[in-house]
Amino acid sequence: MTSYNANFDLTIPFSDTTVQMNLAANVEQTFTVPGTNAQKYQALFGYNQTANVYVGYNVTAVAPGAGLQTSTANIEFRPDKRFVKGGDILHFASPDAAGSYIGISLRTLPG
Repeated sequence: MTSYNANFDLTIPFSDTTVQMNLAANVEQTFTVPGTNAQKYQALFGYNQTANVYVGYNVTAVAPGAGLQTSTANIEFRPDKRFVKGGDILHFASPDAAGSYIGISLRTLPG
């Protein structure tokens, strides 16, 4: 894992632990963070501009239907940076018919 370091005016190195996804409409995909729960990471999420993506942290992600709202804990719309641990499962869902691209980079955080 690449160590997190905010030197050089917030420039960080490329991660050696990444995943890229192309979501299908209403088909959940998951990513299990490598390692044990003693290992802590910063997860950086990237999306294409038109991606409508819901991310669940150890819970199934669900996109709300038209005219509805949901309030399920640990599900967020297009999070940017989050703290995760090894073994955590990130769940992804999109209502879009095609083209919801996601990239995730992990950075090791100090113990």
